[in-house]
Amino acid sequence: MNNVDNNIIEHENYIELENLNKFGIKIYFTNRKYGDILDKSLDEIKKDFNINKTIISSHQTHSANVELVKDTNNLYFENTDGFLTSNTDIAFLTKYADCLPVFIFDEETDVFGVVHSGWKGTFQEITLEAIKKIKNKKDFSKIHILFGIGISCEKYDVGEEFLEKFKQKFDGGIVEKAFLKKDNKIYFDNQLFNYHLFLSYGIPKENICLNSRCTFSENFHSYRRDKEKSGRNGAIIWKEF
Repeated sequence: MNNVDNNIIEHENYIELENLNKFGIKIYFTNRKYGDILDKSLDEIKKDFNINKTIISSHQTHSANVELVKDTNNLYFENTDGFLTSNTDIAFLTKYADCLPVFIFDEETDVFGVVHSGWKGTFQEITLEAIKKIKNKKDFSKIHILFGIGISCEKYDVGEEFLEKFKQKFDGGIVEKAFLKKDNKIYFDNQLFNYHLFLSYGIPKENICLNSRCTFSENFHSYRRDKEKSGRNGAIIWKEF
C-alpha cells in the first residue's frame, strides 16, 4: 500500500496526483475554486489545463457500466460510469461530489482509465467490471490503482440497512474493516472497503495508492455538505507516452 498524500501537487484550481507519472499517466482533480465542472465546456477544460487530447465524458448514473474506448468517434456516452483505453490521444473526464474516483492502469497492456465509485458503484464492483474488460485479463498483478478524493469515513454516516446490505453480499472480514460504529452511529469508509476488495481480487498492496483527503472537509464540492447547492469536481486522466 502506498500513500498519495506526499505525491499531490496543489494548484490554485486543482490538484495533480503524481503516483502514476512514471507510467506517463497524468491525473488532475478540480476544486471549488475552479467552479462546477458541469458548467464548463470540453473546449474550456482543454484550454484551462493545457490538454492536447480529445476529452471524452459521460452521463453518470451510479451504474457499473464501463466503456472500453478505442477511438474518438463518440465523445459522450449515456449511462456510463467508467472508461478505459490504450489510446494516448484520449483524455477522460468524470465528475464527483463525494463519490470516489478510482484510477486504473495496467502495466501489461498500457490500458488506463477511471471509474466513478460512490457506494452504489462500489457495491456493484465497478472497478472489477472495468478490469474484466481488459483483454484476457486474469492476472491482476500488473494492475495499478490510485484513489482520488472522496468523502472520508468520519463524514460518511450511514444507516443499519446500508450496513446489512453490504454484509449480505461481501466477505465479513472486509465489511468489518470498512465500517466503524461510534457514538451510536455507523460510518462507511468507501476507500478502505475498495482497498480490501482489490486485495481480494489479487491486486498487490504495493500497487494500490490511498490518501487521507476528504471532499467534505476540504475545498472541494461535496453533496453531503452542500446538498442541492453542490457543484461537481472533475477528474481528468490521460497518458502522455
